[in-house]
Amino acid sequence: MYIRLFILALLFLPLNSFAAILQAEARSTTEQQAKREALAALADSILVNVQSESSSYREGSGKHNEELKITSRSDIPLIGVETNIGRKGNDFICKVSLDSSKSGPLYANKIGELQQEVSALNQRISKAHGNDLYALLTQALTVVEQYEKYRAVYLLLGETQISTLQLTRADIDLQLRALEKAAPSFEIAAQFLTKDMKAEQIFIYPAMPHGSHEVTAFGRVLRDKLSEKLNTVENADKAQNFFKGEYEVLDNSIHVTYRLLDNAGNTLETRVTTLAPAAYQNVQVKPATMDFDRLLHEGVAVNSDFRAQLSTNRGSEDVLFNEKDEVELLVKFNRPGYFYVVGFVAKKNENYAYLLELANADTDRRFVRYVNADDVNKWLSIGKFEASSPFGVESLQLIGSSDDPINRLPSHRPDSKDDLYITSNNAKQGITMTRALKPKRSETDKQYQTETVLMFTTMKKVPVKE
Repeated sequence: MYIRLFILALLFLPLNSFAAILQAEARSTTEQQAKREALAALADSILVNVQSESSSYREGSGKHNEELKITSRSDIPLIGVETNIGRKGNDFICKVSLDSSKSGPLYANKIGELQQEVSALNQRISKAHGNDLYALLTQALTVVEQYEKYRAVYLLLGETQISTLQLTRADIDLQLRALEKAAPSFEIAAQFLTKDMKAEQIFIYPAMPHGSHEVTAFGRVLRDKLSEKLNTVENADKAQNFFKGEYEVLDNSIHVTYRLLDNAGNTLETRVTTLAPAAYQNVQVKPATMDFDRLLHEGVAVNSDFRAQLSTNRGSEDVLFNEKDEVELLVKFNRPGYFYVVGFVAKKNENYAYLLELANADTDRRFVRYVNADDVNKWLSIGKFEASSPFGVESLQLIGSSDDPINRLPSHRPDSKDDLYITSNNAKQGITMTRALKPKRSETDKQYQTETVLMFTTMKKVPVKE
């Protein structure tokens, strides 16, 4: 299987004159897989350009904040996609395209429908009480999230005049919290979040702390409880639906939001609950590496013409490995190029950065790998290891370029104790050093450099008493 991605026209003009035609191509032994991979590549191309999904949240202090984010291809709703499937030998070839001149009106119609639905719900909410009010608010939250996703893509397609909703996410959030009763345990919280949910083949992600990419013990324990109550699959590639959550640590409780998504990026249901302090006593709830996390993910140079992806055998989002699990690291480029990888350890008793060995060599060639034309758009394994102590957050930063970076590698020294090549005794400093070494290029050729980052967590599974 291979995937090809093209951007035929992506004109960075004033937004109201913006025009775009995005195309992607994939090959596989089955028609279904070829189509699935082509649509995934198309969603990835949009993800590069759209990093803005509206969301609201409240800090523990009660202050309102607005944040824009789209962090996953599952957040991209694709409508009006043209599909062409052919054969070459034993393989199916699927080509998909999204033309803003044709898809724009479809997004406009969908946004109009969602605006009307929110307006109708707002009127019903104003007259409702008790359980009816709670049900209407969660329904409205689902519709508002759908609206935000379609609005984000519609803005990319060139529209600037989109009327605002009568009911915002922040408004709904305030009313929901006034109605919620804090769950005294993870078990009861899981019951609230899954009650009457009929979906099948669900892949459950750990709930993530707001503003962080780190899986905590809280997220892991809640995910395990949820999996006992739903029809789940262990592999995201086999899922029909995805259950993705986040949580906020407030003054005297934790507020949890979970969303049920389908493969088309639609939010099917939204569930919320609050946990009382007794429920999560002695369980880690706050990310240990918030400042490091922010530094790692801010300022990442992403370009759709020359793009790298870094993943694990369990994906690249909300990734958790338990003790003795096999961790495989995978990389994919959309055009030939070189790359090296810097690893970061930011744990309680360990803090350093190191160069990852990618090949057997006696020189610095051990750190550099080349992706040739035959391997473009294929996932390539760059190493396997077993999750083991000391547990915590593992982070990787991949730097790719069209020319050989052998003379731009970070300075490093061998460490016989851990059999590593250390670039810095401080993980934060290691990130800064690597970014400072990226080649300075002109506007005409800056597409020949790229960067991507990956964060995952390893844990020793410890049962939590209810």
